[in-house]
Amino acid sequence: MNKSTPLKRPIYWILDWDGTITQKDTLNALVNIAASAKPDFPTQSRWQSVVDAYMSDYTSTLANLTTTGLPTTLTSEKKLLQHLKAAEQRSLDRVFASQIFTAITTQHLEQGARDALDSAQVCVRPGFVDFFHALASAPGSTFHILSVNWSRQFIASCLSAAGISLPLSSIVANELDGMAQGPGRCPSTGEISPEGTVKIISSGDKLCHLNAIREENKGSVVYVGDSWPDIECLVEADVGICIRDEEMGSSQKKLAEALGRVGIGCDRLGDGDGVVWARDFVEIKRWAEGC
Repeated sequence: MNKSTPLKRPIYWILDWDGTITQKDTLNALVNIAASAKPDFPTQSRWQSVVDAYMSDYTSTLANLTTTGLPTTLTSEKKLLQHLKAAEQRSLDRVFASQIFTAITTQHLEQGARDALDSAQVCVRPGFVDFFHALASAPGSTFHILSVNWSRQFIASCLSAAGISLPLSSIVANELDGMAQGPGRCPSTGEISPEGTVKIISSGDKLCHLNAIREENKGSVVYVGDSWPDIECLVEADVGICIRDEEMGSSQKKLAEALGRVGIGCDRLGDGDGVVWARDFVEIKRWAEGC
């Protein structure tokens, strides 16, 4: 039985990118574009150093913040996620220092995104293209992507390669310095979201942008995400949909565990209100068509 409350029109669809629209994280694909663009540069070894440093920093920071245990309330959970933001910024600083993305251009991202789709380095989830064309772009609905990914141009290029045309204005994400100045006009310095530009590196950052979209519009907000940094948006939306594979991945498990810890239920999509879960966009499209 469908127990969901009917949505108020128009519907504002706000979706995460990595692991939500795509089947897995796409940062490695973005790094591979940089490696292909600069074949004589030690991209992969520097990337591995960045990853190792991030994991060490993140693990120790989380341990220091949870000496008395993980939060059991949403308020405490939000505070923990806010404190972890510093570790994310340190990671961006390491990426800049590594020079991995220095001299990358818009053309590199566009061609690299096409190659990533062709080689299945980047795969969109089952049903997403049909969902987008049938619902997210239909009259009375708007569509935004809200992501901690490092390049909204990369996201737009991946979507274009998948047959979806989405203006950059509908993608709220970080960007490599130089990309916003136009195709090929300015090779990137390699810095991610320098001061004065959009920077999204935490759950709280995502929530601020979701609330900004909501304040400008009347209607229902549906947020779709898959991982821990999505938790605040999932809870704040009129409907928050967690993407869960049949065998949940580590990020999906971490989100499910966090929801349970803070006492937030998560029924199957169509069986409850608030935060729910779905397998893919085939299910989400079917549900939305019945709202």
